[in-house]
Amino acid sequence: MTWLILIIFCILGLFLGGCSKPKPPNPDPDPEPSPSPNPEDSWIAYYPIGYTIPIVDWDKSKWQERDDHEQEQVDNIMLHFMNENDRTDIDDLTLSLILFTKVAGEYYFRWTSDMQTWNYEDYWATPYQFVITKEGKGDCDDFCGLHCDYLYELCQYYLVWWCEVYWQRKITANGVDSWKSLGHAITCYKRSSESNWRCFSNQSLLGRANGFETIEEIIRKFCPNDDDHRLIKVAARHPMTGKLLWERKG
Repeated sequence: MTWLILIIFCILGLFLGGCSKPKPPNPDPDPEPSPSPNPEDSWIAYYPIGYTIPIVDWDKSKWQERDDHEQEQVDNIMLHFMNENDRTDIDDLTLSLILFTKVAGEYYFRWTSDMQTWNYEDYWATPYQFVITKEGKGDCDDFCGLHCDYLYELCQYYLVWWCEVYWQRKITANGVDSWKSLGHAITCYKRSSESNWRCFSNQSLLGRANGFETIEEIIRKFCPNDDDHRLIKVAARHPMTGKLLWERKG
């Protein structure tokens, strides 16, 4: 009888307790997602052959720091010009139209030398100074600042570089050859990592349809690879901070 009672209690214990196993520990909460890779870190894959990263940036003092409040005012007027051109897409084609916007029958953006505008030989205006303070009067450096602001901040394109190209052109007078030094600031960019290069030079969009396979093709638009031209240097800067990223001699 005693054995029978013990067996009944064992059966009831198994029934009520079930085939219990130790509960697995609560899973850890999802780990913090790793930060997205900084696209700027991958820009080095597009640096030209023979580039160097200079230790000293002799022109850094020319770069004017951007102010967020001023940037907002520039964005607002650019959006206004978008509406004037019946554009809703924020892209490079829209920028190419904005740069030819007319106000009271005159082009708002027009190339003007730094001596006329600032009474300096070489002044790198911020987009605010170029667009708002001087109402669109500026030279290639000022246009570059605006290109970079729009393409990098508003369009959020993959790669945008402020580029400076320096070269010499042969001039022959009275049978004597001499070399004239020239320089120009342009904006080179890629819409995505896979897309071809395109370029803004002041108000002109180069490579509008198919783009360029290499940045070298863009540089040779300004300094042809022939006996009458010598390429001195090309340098690229970060579009918003002005940090000198790389330069290539010759």
